[in-house]
Amino acid sequence: MNRPLIELINVTKRYPGTIANDKVSMRVMPGAIHAVIGENGAGKSTLMKIIHGSVQPDEGQIIWKGREINFAPPQHMHALGIGMVFQHFALFEALSVLDNIHLSMPKEVARGETGNRAKAMAKRYGLMLRLDAVVGDLSVGERQQVEIIRCLLADPQLIIFDEPTAVLPPHAIDGLFQTIRSLAAEGRSVLYISHKLAEIKSLCHSATVLRGGQLVADVAIEDTPEQELAVLMTGRALPSYEHLPRTMGPVKLKVDRLSSEPRSHQEVQLNGVSFEVRAGEILGIAGVSGSGQQELFDHLSGERPSPRDDAVRIADTPVGRLSVLGRRQAGVAYVPEERHGHGAIPDLALDQNYLLSQFGTSTSWFNAMGLLKVESLRAAAQGCLRDFMVKAPDCSVTAGALSGGNLQKFIVGREFSKKPEVLLVSQPTWGVDIASSMFIRRSLVEIAASGCAIVVSSEDMDELLQICDRLVVMANGRTSPVVAAGNMDPLRLGLWIAGMFDDQSEPEVEVA
Repeated sequence: MNRPLIELINVTKRYPGTIANDKVSMRVMPGAIHAVIGENGAGKSTLMKIIHGSVQPDEGQIIWKGREINFAPPQHMHALGIGMVFQHFALFEALSVLDNIHLSMPKEVARGETGNRAKAMAKRYGLMLRLDAVVGDLSVGERQQVEIIRCLLADPQLIIFDEPTAVLPPHAIDGLFQTIRSLAAEGRSVLYISHKLAEIKSLCHSATVLRGGQLVADVAIEDTPEQELAVLMTGRALPSYEHLPRTMGPVKLKVDRLSSEPRSHQEVQLNGVSFEVRAGEILGIAGVSGSGQQELFDHLSGERPSPRDDAVRIADTPVGRLSVLGRRQAGVAYVPEERHGHGAIPDLALDQNYLLSQFGTSTSWFNAMGLLKVESLRAAAQGCLRDFMVKAPDCSVTAGALSGGNLQKFIVGREFSKKPEVLLVSQPTWGVDIASSMFIRRSLVEIAASGCAIVVSSEDMDELLQICDRLVVMANGRTSPVVAAGNMDPLRLGLWIAGMFDDQSEPEVEVA
């Protein structure tokens, strides 16, 4: 069959102050795994939402199996055979995993049958699936897996994956790729969005490159080197990463035998978690999603008090029972893994979101009469946009209007602006383009060089090995011995991720 499964012709979508897609054309053949790549804000997600039907374009045509169709709502596109796994999850947080999956199934399918099919699909991919769990209690990685299973159960002819592997464990990625290749071999088409160029080179046949909302190129992946793809995406050669020399100072954060009882059966129980982080050091926390990282960060950030006040210490001061405000006043800043709702409120303007986490800092945002210093706040927020190269018209736009990567840069910049003693960062570059990823990683190294103690939780081992001084692995609520990042070999990592820790701990970093 030589005609495309789907073809877009001169598709245009405008928003106030910007053109998300500017006369973009694209075709996807049956059985093709076709990548759509570009920097954050290039228009990739908007284009995919147009195909899905959740966004209506201003101009253009869509051809499905050789026949022009009207741009229609998601239900109509779903009936045609188009499915999508969203980067920002379309799940009901108050409902169970099974209820969320069942809502997408045909009415004639019984709830029990939905559960059986979902279990079979999860087993096939090697994914974790707790059907009785409430979605609001799941980690980002677990929610992503629910989205993937729900989409594939509909047996679509065209599947759109928007950053599907951002927080998946390696074994699940391998299983997903195997399934995607099998689907393509059956004649189904896949549209694949990812910022991981190595992933695209390994999986995809062809790619559409977008930059600033415009089509830059259509390329065959096999014939296009990874560096050339990066230049097409960014319009410039990427700078090389430099590991800045740092001097380690005294211990800034100490976690001592931190244990916790789960508040629900979905939570992971922490068991004797212990480690130290020194001034100028970046400690990486590795492990698959749902191993206790979120519960640990809740205790470190003050969102959940610890059983003992001395279980968490900042510069030798016990803070385990302090609130979030108390931790901020002690010099703690936090970049959570979930941007929408946790890191920022989508419906509030960027300057208002900037203010939200500034309470308790040394900066006074209110005058003697208790009135907000609006101009000072806007200047600070605009400075954050400028310094962290956030693509936004100004700080009056809402956080929800930003692409995922730009919102992440804003949140990181906002927390950096506090000049914290201790910085907690969860999934720093999830869904972030290659240039922005390098910028965020370099920024983390720079703030560490200024004397900040940083804890980074990430499922991207390449990221942790690139920026971290030492590593600890979490599995089932426990932590492994702490080792130098350069001494973490793949065999040891695999065993530790499975919870099979040895006692090969290493001496603490010496104070320079």
